[in-house]
Amino acid sequence: MNATLAKLPSAEGLYLKAASTVLRRPRGKPRIPQYGVQVKGVRASAKQLADYRAVCGFADGHTLPITFPHVMAAALHLHLMTQPQFPLPLLGLVHVRNRIEQVRGLGSGESYDFDVRLGEAREVRQGLEFDIVSSVSVDGTEVWNEVMTTLFRIPGPKEPAAKPAPLPASLSEYIAIDAPGDIGRRYAKVGKDFNPIHLAPLPARLFGFKRHIAHGMWSAAHCAALLADRLEGEPKLLDVQFRQPLFLPGRAALKFAHGAAGEGRAAHSSRGYIEFAMLSRNSDKVHLSGMLR
Repeated sequence: MNATLAKLPSAEGLYLKAASTVLRRPRGKPRIPQYGVQVKGVRASAKQLADYRAVCGFADGHTLPITFPHVMAAALHLHLMTQPQFPLPLLGLVHVRNRIEQVRGLGSGESYDFDVRLGEAREVRQGLEFDIVSSVSVDGTEVWNEVMTTLFRIPGPKEPAAKPAPLPASLSEYIAIDAPGDIGRRYAKVGKDFNPIHLAPLPARLFGFKRHIAHGMWSAAHCAALLADRLEGEPKLLDVQFRQPLFLPGRAALKFAHGAAGEGRAAHSSRGYIEFAMLSRNSDKVHLSGMLR
C-alpha cells in the first residue's frame, strides 16, 4: 500500500502521535507491514538548511549535505510508524545503522520527489530489526537513497553478544570533538527528531540512560562535515554503524584514515574513501564507525 501526500506533514505534530504509541504491546513476533508514502515537489527550507549546516558543522555551499535529505524525510518516517497498522511503540526504538548513497550533489534550490517505505525486517539476537528505505528523485530519476535500520528490543534469553569487529589499526589521524550539553535540543529543532532521550537528563533517565545522549544522525553528520574537505568532490556514500551512545556533554575523538581507490571496500570505485570512527576521549568506548566515499 502506498499513499501520496500533498505536502510534508508536520514532524512536531507527529511526535504527539508517536508518544501515544507507548501503549502498543506487540505479542509474539511482531510483523512489520509493507507500505510507503510519497510526496512530490519538495524543496529544502533555506532557514532549516542554514541552521542544519551551523549545528552539524557543514560549510556553506550550493549542494545539500549528504545527510540533509534524511532530515527532509524525517516527518515521512514518523508518518509511516504512527499508522495504526505499525505494531511497535516508537519510543525506545534503537537506531543501529545508516547507508546513504547519492549519484551527484543535490542542488539546494532543486525540487525533489520523496518515496519512503518500510523495508525488510529480520530477527536478530537483541530482537527485531527493520529498515526504512527512502528515495529521492528528480524528473523520475533517483538521485539519493537511504536505508535506515532500527532495532526493537524483545526481552528474553539471549545468546552471548558477539564482540564487535576491531577498528582498523590504520585509523591514525585525529580530530577532537566536543559535544555540548545542548546539542541534542539544538539538533532536534533542525533535524525534527524530538525523542526525549536527546533533550535533557530527566526524560533520558526515564528511558534508562544516566544522562541525555547525542542524536546518532548528529554524530554521523558532524563526522561527515569534519571530513568533507578531505574528500575529492561530492561524497557518494556514507555508511555508518552506531555502537554506543555519546552522553552529553561529551568529549570524543574522530579517528580516520584515507584509503586509495582500488583498495578494500572501495575496490569497485575509481574514487578514494575515508574510514572513520568516533571514540570517547576518556575510554575505549566506540560511539560509531563508518566509511565516507
